[in-house]
Amino acid sequence: MTTEKITIEQPRSAFSAFFISARSSGVFSIVNFTSFIYIIVLGLTFKDLYSFMEDWVVITQAIGVLVILMNVIALKKTNNVPLASAIMLFCMFAIHMANVTFAGGIDTVHYAWIFIFPILAGGTMGWRGQIFFWFISVLGTVYYYLWPEQMDILPYEGDMGYTLATRLMCLTIFSLIMLTYYFTLNEKMLFLRKALKLASFESDLFSGVFNSKAQSVLLVDEKGTIQRANHTAHTTFGFAEDTLIHQPVSKLCLHAARLFAADTVDKPTREIQVQTKDGRIVWIEYSALSVLDENEHRHSLITIEDISDRKKHESELSHLAHYDHLTKMPNRLMLQEHLASLLKLHANVSFAVIFIDLDKFKDVNDMHGHEAGDAVLVEVARRLERCVREGDFIGRFGGDEFILLSEIDTSKDEIVRLVQRVQKVILQPIYYQNRQHNIGSSVGIAQYPIDSEDANDLLRKADAAMYRTKINEKGAFAFYNLDYDIDLQRKLRLNTDLNFALDKNELSLVFQPIFDKNKVLCGAEALLRWEHSELGFISPDDFIPIAEDGGQILHIGDWVIDAACEVLREWQEMGHSALSMSVNISYRQLADCALVDVTRRSLNKHGLKGDNLILELTERVFADDLALVRENMRMLSELGVKTAIDDFGIAYSSLSYLRSVNFDILKIDRSFVKDIVDDHEAKNLCHAIHSMAKSLSLQVTAEGIETEAHFNTLIEMNVDKFQGYHLAKPLTKSDFSKLLS
Repeated sequence: MTTEKITIEQPRSAFSAFFISARSSGVFSIVNFTSFIYIIVLGLTFKDLYSFMEDWVVITQAIGVLVILMNVIALKKTNNVPLASAIMLFCMFAIHMANVTFAGGIDTVHYAWIFIFPILAGGTMGWRGQIFFWFISVLGTVYYYLWPEQMDILPYEGDMGYTLATRLMCLTIFSLIMLTYYFTLNEKMLFLRKALKLASFESDLFSGVFNSKAQSVLLVDEKGTIQRANHTAHTTFGFAEDTLIHQPVSKLCLHAARLFAADTVDKPTREIQVQTKDGRIVWIEYSALSVLDENEHRHSLITIEDISDRKKHESELSHLAHYDHLTKMPNRLMLQEHLASLLKLHANVSFAVIFIDLDKFKDVNDMHGHEAGDAVLVEVARRLERCVREGDFIGRFGGDEFILLSEIDTSKDEIVRLVQRVQKVILQPIYYQNRQHNIGSSVGIAQYPIDSEDANDLLRKADAAMYRTKINEKGAFAFYNLDYDIDLQRKLRLNTDLNFALDKNELSLVFQPIFDKNKVLCGAEALLRWEHSELGFISPDDFIPIAEDGGQILHIGDWVIDAACEVLREWQEMGHSALSMSVNISYRQLADCALVDVTRRSLNKHGLKGDNLILELTERVFADDLALVRENMRMLSELGVKTAIDDFGIAYSSLSYLRSVNFDILKIDRSFVKDIVDDHEAKNLCHAIHSMAKSLSLQVTAEGIETEAHFNTLIEMNVDKFQGYHLAKPLTKSDFSKLLS
C-alpha cells in the first residue's frame, strides 16, 4: 500500500511554537555535544578569570550557562530542534565573546573556539552567524585600539601588540572561513530556498485543493475522528460550518463508518448513493488516501464529489437512448439489448420475435398530417402495452413498426392467440380531433431456436415474414418460412439493379391506346417496362414501389417524361397533332419540387406545347404538402399541361382534394369498372363518380374496359374516354405507329 508522508500541523503553545517547530539530529548533535564541552572548559578557566572580570561579566556568563542547561533539558524532551540549538549556540557565543573581548588576548583554549564557533554558527545560523561573529571580533579590536587604557586590567599587562596580533589572526581566520562558507554554502542555500519555495507552493496547492468548492475534503485520524473538513463537505452533507470537526466520521451520513472504513483506503474511486443528515439522497464519488503526519500517525485523506447532477443527466441520457421519445416505449436499442439478454440467459428455452407493422398508417399521415399520425402511434402503443402478457416485452422498433418478444417457453398456439389479440386491439377505431382512424396490422413471426439462434437474424426473418404478409394479405400474420428469404433477396437485388437499369437500356416505354366514345384513337398512356438482363421481365407492381422507396424513381421519372415527349413529337410529325400523351407521375417526383422544371425542359427540348401532355397523379400526392401541390398544379397549368387524378376512389376518396386542386381529368379505376355490368352497386358507384366529376367540370376516363358490355354501359353514362384490353393492349412505339397508320 502506498503511503504519502505529509506534515500535519498541530496547535501548540507559544513556548512550544518558539522552541519546537522542526527536527534536528537528536540530543547528542554536534551543537549539544559542543555545548557540554564548553561548559567543562568554562568551569576549568573560571577561577583564573574571576580575579579581573567585572561582576556583570560573571552574571552574564552564569545566565548563559543556565540557558544552556535549560535548553539541553528542553531538547532532550522534545527531540531537539535547530532553533533551540541556535539560541543555545548564541548564548555560548556571547559568553565566549565577553571573555575574549574583555580579557584582551586569546589564549590556547580560546584558539580552539576560533575554529569551532564559525563552523557551528555557520551550520546553524548560516552566513548571518558568520557575519555576526566577524563583527563582534572587529568591535573588540576597535574597542581596545580606541581605549588602550582598558588593557591595563588584562592579564597580558597591556601588551597591545599581542592583543592586536591575536585579534588580527582571529579576523583573518573568520574572514577565510566566512568566504569558504559563502562559496560552499551559497549553492546549498539557493537549493534550500528553492526547496522552501516548492514546499510553499505545494502547501498552497494542498490548501487550494482542500478548500475546493467542487469537492468535499476530509482528514480522518486512526480512530475515525474528523480532524479537518472543508466548507463543501459541510454543505454536501447538510451540516453547519465547522460542526464536523472532531466528530466521528460515522456522523457524516448513513453507513458512513462502513463506507469510509480503513479497508477502503487507497482503493479505486467508487460511486455510491448515500442519505445525508437532512434526508437527501445524494450520489457521491469518493476516494481515500493514506497519509502520515510528523509523528508517524496514519490519517485518511478523503475526497468526495457530489455527482448527483451528473447521475441525473446520465439517467436522462440513458432513458433517451433506450426509450422512444414519442410513445415512451422501449426503442430499437433496448429491444436489441433485451433480445441479446434472452439469448444469453435463456439459451435452452424457446420464445418468439413478433414483428408488427401498421397497415394504412401512412394514409393517416398523408391525409391528416403527422400530428394525427403521432396521436395514432401513441394510442397503438398504449393498447399494445395493455394487451401483452406478463413476461412479454414490447417496444417500438421504428416508424410504424413494433417488436413483441414473447415470454419464454411459449407454444405456437399461444403465439397465435397473442398475435390475434394484438391485431384485434389495433383494429379498433382510433379517434383524434373528431375524426375516426381505422388501421390494421400485418405481423411476421420468427421463433427461437427453430428459425435462428442469432438476434439480428431473428429480427430479419420476422421482418421478412411480415413483409410477405403485407404483400399477400394485409391484416394477417405469418410464421417465417425459408421461401421468404428468397423474396427478400430478390427485392434487395432489384433495388440495387434499378440504379443501373437506365445505363443498361433495360427500361422502355409501351403505350396504352385511349379511345373516345366512337372508338376513335385520341391518345395514349405511357407505361414503364423493365426487361432485366438476367431475370427477364419485371412487373411494374414489383419494381415501382421499390423505386419509390429507394429514391430511384426521381431519375427514372425524369427519363419517362422526356422519352414520352420525344415519342409525342414523332407522332405529331406524322400528322397526328391532336393525340395526347399521358404520363404517370410518382408522389416522390412531386414532393421533390422538380416536376415543373423537368416538364418545362422536356417540352422545350422537343418543341412541344403543353396542351397534348397529361400528367397522371395518384391521390397520394396530397400526402405531405397540399400547398406545394396547388402551386405545382398552377405552374403546370401555365405551361398548358393537363393533369389527371388516377385510380380515383381507391386511396383517400376525398372530395375536398378535388375541390382544392384544379385537375382536368378524373380516371375511374378498373376495380370499379370490372363489376359494372352485373353488380348494381358498382354501377351506381360509377354513376356517382361520373356525376361528381361533371359537377366539377372534369373530363372522365374509364380504365379496365375488358368487354363490349363494359364499353356500352359506360357509353350510357356519357364517359368521355376509354382504355382497356378490350379496345387495345399496350403497344410498343412501332406497333402504335402502325395503329396510327
